[in-house]
Amino acid sequence: MNILAIIAGIPVLVAVYGVIRRQRFFFLLGYLLYALIVVPNELGEYMATGSMERLAVAMIWTLQGVLAFPNKLNYDGSKVFKSFGIKTFLCLAAINIFGVVLTRVMPTPPEFTEGLRTMIGIFHAVLAVLPFIGIYLMATNNIPVGTND
Repeated sequence: MNILAIIAGIPVLVAVYGVIRRQRFFFLLGYLLYALIVVPNELGEYMATGSMERLAVAMIWTLQGVLAFPNKLNYDGSKVFKSFGIKTFLCLAAINIFGVVLTRVMPTPPEFTEGLRTMIGIFHAVLAVLPFIGIYLMATNNIPVGTND
């Protein structure tokens, strides 16, 4: 297996762990770590080629990093927290749905094999589906409620 696939897979596993354990911190940490992989890579490609598409992709995943920056706030079940969470999760899903499309249409560096390209598309697909699970858990009140004392 390609080392790049392993490195990109770690944040996906962290996000999956967060969903399974219903721990928002790890869920968001996975998205932040994934953004920290994508942004420097895309900025490097932009610097090497001057391609505005690479800069745009870097900016989109910078937004993912900002949205997913984890904090220690507990889910308190309030309407405000629920509304903000759902909007954030929809944005994370949209970014990664876009990522799936990009893995199919954007040119990749020569070291990216077709298998690696497919694997990265699968990672984006997983990261696109996980927010919908979070939305479902929030909407059905199946996330443990805590206090922010």
